[in-house]
Amino acid sequence: MTRSVRIGWATRDITPDRPVSLRGLFNLRIATRTKDPLTLTALAIDNGDEHAVIVSMDACAVDQEVLDRVRQEVGNGCSGLDSEKVVASATHTHTAPFSGGTVGLQKDADYLEHILAEHPDYMSTADYTDFIVEAMVSAVCEAWESRSPGALAWGYGYAVVGENRRIRYFDDRAVMYGSTALPDFSHVEGHVDHGVHLLFTYDTEHALTGVLVNVACPSQSTEGGQDFVSADYWHEVRLELRRRYGEGLSVLPQCSAAGDQTPHRQVDTRAEERMMKLKYGQGLSRGDNSALRQDIARRIGIAVDDVETAVRQDLRPNVEMEHVQLELELPHWNVTDKEYEDVSAQIAGLDATIERLGTVDPIGRERTSARSRRAWCARVQDRYDNPPGSISVQVNVLRLGDVAFVTCPFEYYLDFGDRIKGRSPAIQTFVAQLAGSGSYLATERAAAGCSYGAVPASCKVSPAGGQLIVDRALEALTSMFKQE
Repeated sequence: MTRSVRIGWATRDITPDRPVSLRGLFNLRIATRTKDPLTLTALAIDNGDEHAVIVSMDACAVDQEVLDRVRQEVGNGCSGLDSEKVVASATHTHTAPFSGGTVGLQKDADYLEHILAEHPDYMSTADYTDFIVEAMVSAVCEAWESRSPGALAWGYGYAVVGENRRIRYFDDRAVMYGSTALPDFSHVEGHVDHGVHLLFTYDTEHALTGVLVNVACPSQSTEGGQDFVSADYWHEVRLELRRRYGEGLSVLPQCSAAGDQTPHRQVDTRAEERMMKLKYGQGLSRGDNSALRQDIARRIGIAVDDVETAVRQDLRPNVEMEHVQLELELPHWNVTDKEYEDVSAQIAGLDATIERLGTVDPIGRERTSARSRRAWCARVQDRYDNPPGSISVQVNVLRLGDVAFVTCPFEYYLDFGDRIKGRSPAIQTFVAQLAGSGSYLATERAAAGCSYGAVPASCKVSPAGGQLIVDRALEALTSMFKQE
C-alpha cells in the first residue's frame, strides 16, 4: 500500500582518536594521523506499513559481528524499530580501521606487544569495534526517532568514477593492475558503470535535507596510504555537495557492485596525470591523491546538480515499501588439486621469507606482508582439507516506490550488478556491496583469467554463487513489482 513517508537522518564521526591498524592491504599499517574524518550515516524511512534504516560507514567492510551486536542493542532499546530492518554497507576505503574480531588475515593481537612498544596509546581492534557499535546504535536510533513527514525523489545521472582494474593479455591470463604497456597487453577485462543512482529526501517545505549517492567504485583513491586515516574521495564529495546545497545536508554514500573496479585509470594514465597537474597543481599518487579526489567530487557534484533539478518535478510524499531478507546458501569454490599445489608452493616460499627475516622489524612491511599472505594461502589448504558444503549469507531486497535496493555482503563483481539492474522490474535498482564482511565474488570470465580477486584464496564462493544471488534477488523484485 502507498502511504505517507516519514524520514529521519543521523550522522556520527567514527574517526579514531588514537593510533589504529588499517584494513585493506596485506602488510600491517598503523595510522598515526588523520587526513580527514570517517563518517557513519543513517537514513530511516517509514510509511506506516514498512520501514528500513539504511546505514553507510567509511570502512573497508561491515563485519557481521558489528551488525549482529547493533541489531541486538537496537532491538532492546529503540522502540518500534524492527532491528532486522537495519541494513548497513561500507564505502570500502583502505584507510579505515579494522572492526570485528572474526575477520582479517592478521589480527593486531598477533603483534600487540610490539605495537604497544612503539604506540603506547594504540586503539585495539576490540576497542574500535566497541566504538563503532556504539556509534551505529546511536545513529540508527536517532534517525529512527527523528522521523518527520517529508518526500522522496529518485534519479539517475552520470559521473566517471570507476574503472575496471583487471588487465588481460594475449595468453588470456589476467592481472589486477597489470601493465598496459607490455607488448602482450590485450584488453581491460570488463566494462565500467558510470551511472550515479540518487535518492533525495525533502522536508514538507520541499527543502532538500539529504541525498543517498550510489556509484560503482570503491573509495580507494588513496588506497596506498600507510599511516593515516581517511574517508578517501567521499570526504571531498561531502564537502562539494554541502558547498552546493548547504552545510546541513546529509550525505549517504553507497558502493555498488564493484569488486573489479577502481578509481584509477588503467589506460591514458599520462594524459590524466597531465590534466591533474593543470587543474590542481599536482599529479596522481597512490598515497595522497588529492587531485583525483577533488576531481571525482566535482564530477559527482555536477551529476547531483543535473539530476536534482529535474526530479524536483516528481517529489513523492507517499511511497510503497516492502522489505525481504533472503537467507541464502551459496556454493563454495571447491579447491582443485592444482590450486592446492599452487598455494602449498607459495606457503613454502613464504615460510622461507619469514625465516630469513627472523625477528628483525617484527611489525615491518615485509614481515607482516609475508605472514598475512601465508595466512591467505593457508585458508585455501584448510578449505581443500575441509570443504564447507555451502556459504550462508544474507541479502536484503527493499522496494521504495518505483526503485529498489539489493545488498550483497561481498566485493561483488560489476557484471553481477548489471545482471540485477538489467533484469529488474524497478525503474532504478541500487545495488550495495559489502553489506557484510564477505570476500571477493568473481564472475566466470574473471575466474578463467585467475589472478588476485578471482582465485580460491580471494573467493570463498564460486561464480555460480554470484549468479544465485542475482536470480534470488530478481525473484524477490518480481514479486514486489508484480502489480506494475
